[in-house]
Amino acid sequence: METSVSVKPSLAIAILKSGLDVNVPMFLWGPPGIGKSQIVAQVAADLDLPLIDVRAVLLDPVDLRGVPSVENGTTRWNPPNFLPTEGEGLLFLDELSQAPESVQSSLLQLVLDRKLGEYSLPDGWRILAAGNRVTDGTFSRKISKALGSRFATHLELATDLDEWCAWAMNNDVPSEIIGFLRLRPDLLHHFDPKAQGNSFPCPRVWASVGQFMGKLPLEAELPFFAGALGFGAAAEFTSFLHIYRDLPDIESIMLDPDKSDVPEEPSVLYALCGAMSRKITEENASPAFRYMKRLPSEFQVVWLRDALQAQPKLATSKEFTKWAKENGDLLL
Repeated sequence: METSVSVKPSLAIAILKSGLDVNVPMFLWGPPGIGKSQIVAQVAADLDLPLIDVRAVLLDPVDLRGVPSVENGTTRWNPPNFLPTEGEGLLFLDELSQAPESVQSSLLQLVLDRKLGEYSLPDGWRILAAGNRVTDGTFSRKISKALGSRFATHLELATDLDEWCAWAMNNDVPSEIIGFLRLRPDLLHHFDPKAQGNSFPCPRVWASVGQFMGKLPLEAELPFFAGALGFGAAAEFTSFLHIYRDLPDIESIMLDPDKSDVPEEPSVLYALCGAMSRKITEENASPAFRYMKRLPSEFQVVWLRDALQAQPKLATSKEFTKWAKENGDLLL
């Protein structure tokens, strides 16, 4: 039976911001590598709040309450210095579901009463938590109902290809990766705890792979990508790169958009859309749109979404306005 509704990153961010506005703790669930920590960091940045990231899995109960000392014959507990004492900010309890039960129990009072023994969390600080699900096979524990009920809500994060591609465009992830994931969207995040290998395709890994694009010798690409993505995904991605590198010259297409060949193979079309979306400018918009309108309609949408992300000013161009009037239904 379903116990929660999956939310894409933008909706998760909106919900977390709303909850923090009224200062209630919330829990973000999801498999490894999906971007939970990055979303919390984005929320803190958007709200201009300092972020304290506490990895609950690394703690012992004494780390939270602090070590004791004796003053004037009375024992007092000394809170750890990673807990805030003033101001405002976001306290993030990451990997909470992987923490020992004793640590989870220690956090009951902090989450609900904003206290740990003699320590009190300042009024300006908000609490968020995140963790992997028990079904993810990452040594996660089912958190107790007592702790779970301390959170105002539990959100289960899901990937969204369009949102990730928009993020990738804004963070200089190579167009080869975006084009490949448009072709193979199921490989944006493909986690199987029983699969062999040391890693798997996920947003975090794809962003890392992007940093090595163009820096590896060609013969090193497959072994490197296999170590990052697993062999199956790496073999597909390497084959896609061969297609990408054999594409017609984009500048030549812009010079003769009405007569340049239009590929028929979907893998080539995805590669072409990814390459062209990074090349379009206000100056070459006219020939770019002329060529784009010769593509199958579904690839016109792919091309346009990524092109608008790369060049938002295109949305006010006469070429886009004309296309939208003729094909507005395709964007729905």
